[in-house]
Amino acid sequence: MNSITILFFAKEEPNCRFVPIYPDAFKPVKIPFQKGPAQKFFQPMGTGFDLGFFELDDLSKPSPSEDVFPLVISAETCSPSQSNDERIGEPQPDNSHMQITQAVLEKKNGNPFQVKVIRQLLWIDGMRYELREIFGIGSSSSEGFDNNDSGKECVICMTEPKDTAVLPCRHMCMCSECAKELKLQSNKCPICRQPIEELIEIKINNSNQ
Repeated sequence: MNSITILFFAKEEPNCRFVPIYPDAFKPVKIPFQKGPAQKFFQPMGTGFDLGFFELDDLSKPSPSEDVFPLVISAETCSPSQSNDERIGEPQPDNSHMQITQAVLEKKNGNPFQVKVIRQLLWIDGMRYELREIFGIGSSSSEGFDNNDSGKECVICMTEPKDTAVLPCRHMCMCSECAKELKLQSNKCPICRQPIEELIEIKINNSNQ
């Protein structure tokens, strides 16, 4: 069974379970969803909430004390063996996989509200993973490497394509050889100068492979 669950003003509890802090006023909406790529999801009419009840600050940022997000969207797939009366957002460790998107609602210069994604989580086989952006991966060697194409080369040697990211700052800016040498010498990211705790080499196949 596949489903999309929409929660308003929800906080995370153990085992990647999300619960609304106003359960009586804003009940979660769980909608069955067909599996397969290239689908568009439309929330049914009448299943949202009235934004006029809240101050803009309450909608545009998570609550700092409880890490409550105004909008949480959970895409879940689980085996048919699971019962239909389980609590929304409470996965079973062995047979439920989820992708959770935590977002805020922003309104600028009188324009309509826009959804801004703050965090994305994966719950797979009882493990919680947080998705993070790799800075510089968009200009990496994924589109093919050309010495005349600035932005794709290692910032140290300026000749090899960059394929190594620095953790925890997540700057992808060096080739693997230069990254190894730099870690031994200065141990600082060449972009932001934060200490290097770990290196992660990322190989991306281009469209021809």
